[in-house]
Order: sequence, then C-alpha cells, then structure tokens
Amino acid sequence: MKQLIKKYSKIEYCLYLYTAVYFIINLLILTKFPAMHSDESWLSGLTRAMMHDGLNSTEYFFDLIPRYPHAIKIIFHILQMPFIMLFGYSLFSVRLMSLIFGIIALILFFKTIHQITDSFGIAFLGMVVLSLDIQFIYASHFARQEIIITAFILAAIYYILSKIKNWKIKNDVIAGCLIGFSIGIHPNSFLAALIIGAIYLYYIIFEKKIKLKNLIFLIFTVSIFAGLFILISFSFNSNFINDYLKYGDELGATASGIFKLFSFPNYYKKLYVPFSVTYYTPSIKVEFILFALGFIAALISLFFGKNKKNALLFVLPIFALNIGYLIIGRYSQPGIVLLFPLCYLLIFLLINKINTNKIVPVIVLCIIVAINTFSQITVKINNDYSNYIYEVQSVIPRDSKVLANLNTEYAFDYNKLLDYRNLSQLNDRTFEEYIRDNQIEYIIYPEEMDFIYNNRPVWNVLYGNVFPYYEDMNFFLTENCILVYSFDSSYAMRILMFSEEKEWNVKIYKVKENNQIE
Repeated sequence: MKQLIKKYSKIEYCLYLYTAVYFIINLLILTKFPAMHSDESWLSGLTRAMMHDGLNSTEYFFDLIPRYPHAIKIIFHILQMPFIMLFGYSLFSVRLMSLIFGIIALILFFKTIHQITDSFGIAFLGMVVLSLDIQFIYASHFARQEIIITAFILAAIYYILSKIKNWKIKNDVIAGCLIGFSIGIHPNSFLAALIIGAIYLYYIIFEKKIKLKNLIFLIFTVSIFAGLFILISFSFNSNFINDYLKYGDELGATASGIFKLFSFPNYYKKLYVPFSVTYYTPSIKVEFILFALGFIAALISLFFGKNKKNALLFVLPIFALNIGYLIIGRYSQPGIVLLFPLCYLLIFLLINKINTNKIVPVIVLCIIVAINTFSQITVKINNDYSNYIYEVQSVIPRDSKVLANLNTEYAFDYNKLLDYRNLSQLNDRTFEEYIRDNQIEYIIYPEEMDFIYNNRPVWNVLYGNVFPYYEDMNFFLTENCILVYSFDSSYAMRILMFSEEKEWNVKIYKVKENNQIE
C-alpha cells in the first residue's frame, strides 16, 4: 500500500510540476502568440457590457447592426468576469482564462490516457505531446470558447472511462450535467454531445456495459439544461428563436445540406494548406498525416486486431464530431481543436496494443510534434499588439468616443468605441450625420479600408459593403477632421495573406467641432 501511494505521489508530482512550468512559459508569451483577433475583444466587450448593464445586454460597439440577447454563451461571459475584475480589462486577462482551461484540459488528457493504457509513461508523454501541439497552444492562447469546450469534453470522457465498470443512473446524470453545462459556453456543446453520445453507443452496442436507458437518461439530462438556457433566452428576448435562427442564417448555419456537404472537404483543405482570411491558422499538415495514419491503423485493427472493437471507442466519436461539423456547417478554423484530443487518444490507444517498446513511438511522436510547433511559434512570437495599443493611447484618451476597428477595444473605456461594421447599415444617413449623432471625437483609420475599397467586392466579408459610404467618409476625413498621428502596424491589415507584405499604416483623425469647420 505504501509503495502504491509512493508511486502515485511521484506521478502527481511529475504531472503538476510539468503543468506548472508549462503554465509559466505560456504565461510569458500569452499576449504575443497568436496575433490578437477582433473575436477576442468582441466576446470580452460583450462580457464588459453584461458587467455594466446586466446579463441581457448586447454589444455596445454595434449600434446599427441588429443584436439579440440570449443565454447560449452566458456561462462563458460569467467566467470571464472575475478575470476582468482581478486583472483589468485587457487581452492578458481574457486570454489567461483560456490558458487555465488549457492546463485543466492537459490534466484531464493525462488522466484519460492513464485510464485507457494504465501506463504512467504513455500518459505523461501523451500529455506532453498535446501540450506541444501548435493547434492546442493556439487554442489555449485564444480568448474564445473552443479550449473550454475541449476541457468539458475531456472531463466527460474521463468520467465515463473511470466509472464505466460500475455504471449507474446517477453517472448518466453527472455526464449529462457536464455536457449540459457547456451549452452556456458555446453552441459547439452540440459537438460535445455527439462525441459523448458516440461513446455511449460504443459501450451499449459493443461492450454491453450500459443500456439504451442510460443514453436516454443522458439525453434527458442534457435536454433539461438546454431547456433552461432557452427559457433564460426567452426571458431576455421573447422572439429568441426567430432572432437566433436569423443570426445563424447570417453565419451559414441554416444553409442547405447539399451546400454544407460540398463545402466540407474545402474546410479540411483550407486547414491543411493552410488558408484563412483573418484567423491565424497554423500549419497542421504533420498532425493531419499522423491522424490519417492512426485512423488507417485503427481500421486495420478492426479487422485484424485481437481486440477488434477496441479502437471504435475513439473512432466513433471522431466520426460523430465530423458529422457535427457538417450539420452545423460554419466550418470555423479554431473549432478544429476539438478533433485533436480524440485523434491523439486513438493513437495512444493503438500504441498501447504494441507488445514491447511502447514508449519509443510516443517519444518519436513527441519529437515530431515539438519540431513542427517550434518551427512555427518562433516566427509568430513577435506580436506588436501591446505597441499597437500604446501608439493609440499615446494620442487618444481612454474616455474619448471613437470610431475604430474592434482590435482597438482594449484601449478605451466602456461604451466609447463604435465599430466600422456599423457603417454598412447607414441606409439614408450620411457618414457625417453618423459621426455627429454619436459625438465621435476620434477616427482610427486603418489602411485596409482603402485596400478593401480598391479590391471590392472581394473583401466585403470584413466590414460589409464599404462602397456606399467610402467616398463620403474620405471627404469627411479631409474636410472635417485633423490628422493628428499616423504609425505603421500589422494590425492595420487584418487579411493575413497581405498583413506581412508591407508596412500598413494607421491614421488617427480628430474630428473638428462644428464651430471649427470653415
């Protein structure tokens, strides 16, 4: 007994020592990799609105774009609040939450591998592999919900694997609570539900360890949570369903099944190339090749292995996840991180079937993943976001009303920024009327606006159609504003394929008061 305690204390010691060192290293580069994305300030801006005006608030930086309150992501925003209160409203504070959930995901990943292999060496090195993966690091440094959903998925998988030998109805309820709670994190909880549902089917059909009634209890528990979040959403907005479907239509979620089906291969192609408009998309060719080899090996083991059905434990969830991607149809690049732990778990499950030298392939895998990551992260580590905010704040006071891109949101006080996306909804109003009506004092003008106009309509996806107001806007900047400062920054061009082509310029204009206009 003493030896067992001593053994597991060493395991815990190594586990937490590694995660502590990993946390500190990642903390040092938290705001430097990847480049800040406006999604991060969009989400944290909504959190800030909820902190000021209540949980039924919408984004203050969109005054013309229709926004509808709902509770589908309310837990995520509640989780962000203490980080903002403790560390201030900054990119660091909101990314810190993602990093902490990344650490939690790593610990759960370790425990899950240890559960399926009963090998500390494979479990520990497996955790190291995931921790060094470029896509996992990216998700852990990105103030969005994907890494939190990943942690919830791993928590549910580990819980099922650790309790499956003595499974009871109460276990269905607890597993359902893990998935149901994640509905308040992001709609991608639907993907989490499919993954866990697939694991249930494995244990119902192939292992005979649980019954169909267990799956029904799981679905019932998740449905209770879904109903609760829907009821809260209706309390915020009586027209919630129609408005949410309308928003989904804008994102392509309600597109036809045929369109989604034909777009699906292109989703993986863009990730493999890689190609993206504004999201940083790391090169994950190495991982895709490893995952493909693992999947082929799993299929072979289904027909020729000793435990033929064993690989289905993770093959089915991988298949279910991709079905989920297809059903949702948004094909968001950051969302691919949900696939990575499942594919790695499949690989480690297969490695565990090797009779001898199980550690060797894991070490090789670790080296391959590490080389792929460090070859990329060293190139992207010099992020100038702090300099970008410093340049803006050196000219514009925090309490000034501004028109700018959302990537400057952390430079200003609450309710002081209006985003360029509003301008596509001006309708009969002139640009000057919009500026005067909102008492805007400064306009931060990125050079990408000129690029978008000159290459119209290709990049209208960023701000909407700029053509109707572009000339009016530039006339106003020339006649009614004073150019007070300009500087170069990569944040003046959000389209990744062009951001490093040249030095892009940011101009800061001060709006003249009416009595200053000649």
